[in-house]
Amino acid sequence: MRGLAIVVMIVDHILSALESTGMSNALVEYSRLSVTRFSMPLFMIASGIAWGLYGLRFKRWLQVLAWAIALNAMTRLLWPDFNFPEILLVWAALAIFWRLITRFPIITMIVAYTQMTYWQIPWQGFQPGELAIFLGAGVLLSKFPLDWLWRERRVGKLIEPLALVGRYPLTIYGGHLALLALIVAATNDRLTSLL
Repeated sequence: MRGLAIVVMIVDHILSALESTGMSNALVEYSRLSVTRFSMPLFMIASGIAWGLYGLRFKRWLQVLAWAIALNAMTRLLWPDFNFPEILLVWAALAIFWRLITRFPIITMIVAYTQMTYWQIPWQGFQPGELAIFLGAGVLLSKFPLDWLWRERRVGKLIEPLALVGRYPLTIYGGHLALLALIVAATNDRLTSLL
């Protein structure tokens, strides 16, 4: 699931980069507003499942936080119309409460919905509540046996290539976003103006 979410996020970010460089058309906009909208829920559900099954190591949280700070600084500088704060920073903030989220997933989802509906933070990135709802859903899913799904032959053939992406999600996610930020900046002449 995590590998699929990363692939869909990469497609979404490529389409966003096309929009930011003036290469937008109806197909790009339609794709961004439909198919690629599943990337965040898929990734947060996968994170919630991982938290529910294995917890969250402090070292991993520090790695995500470091990438989040670097990517947010880079996108602010090179790709200012990209979502801010970038999703990793919101995830890292929520991850501080991973033990509460895994212990009380339904309460988390209720509070998250309330935040998203009534207490929105004035920024263009995802609201913490949006992510927390799907993290809670992932925690709930971690309580059910899902291994039957991976044993299904047809699913297994689809999962194998995505599993490689899912093994290195932070590197692939951070790397592609940094590369796209540089491409957008170069295309929009932001690199020369920064030097």
